[in-house]
Amino acid sequence: MSNSLLLEEVESFVRKERGLSKSKVITTATTLEDDLGITGIEGEMFMEAFFARFKVDEGDFASGRYFMDEGSGLLLMLATALSRKRRKALDRIPITVGMLVAAVGLGKWDCAKVENGRL
Repeated sequence: MSNSLLLEEVESFVRKERGLSKSKVITTATTLEDDLGITGIEGEMFMEAFFARFKVDEGDFASGRYFMDEGSGLLLMLATALSRKRRKALDRIPITVGMLVAAVGLGKWDCAKVENGRL
């Protein structure tokens, strides 16, 4: 299946899961967290639905790499307010629609390939 068809299918899935209208612009650069507000446990549930819908093997996917635990976010931010090194530990890799398309093309979540957009 071509990348444009994969993108259409993933975009349709995202719209359905989030209840988004056609007027909401979704591109390969659209992020789940910043652009669509998918965070924490909601992000984990979204990804579970994504893996099931597209029959993508979870591979080396780890939700903590991409989503902050909702209960610990505020405490961690307060505890690391003065430490640049510890603040870096709070950084998460934003999942983009393009990464989802790459995972569908691969048939599994491979961090090295998906995060670099390689099919």
